[in-house]
Amino acid sequence: MELFEPDTGSEGLWPENIPAAEAFVAISGQMRCVPGLMSRPHWLGLDYAGSEAGLRLAGIEMTPQLWSEVRVIEAAATAALNGS
Repeated sequence: MELFEPDTGSEGLWPENIPAAEAFVAISGQMRCVPGLMSRPHWLGLDYAGSEAGLRLAGIEMTPQLWSEVRVIEAAATAALNGS
């Protein structure tokens, strides 16, 4: 099942970014955070051991290039969640 359809316009996902987006969605539940006592939680990023298991169970073959792309998404998601 494909989560994302290639975009032919100027907005949305470019076809070459779809594998990284699908991999991130498969492991997005592995994001870790530190709860704040008097403030919002602070998001740390992906739990890599849990992510590795999630990718394997989802049948996603991880390559160094794909992992690099997932890490870019992780950095952007962490910044967005932390309000940076």
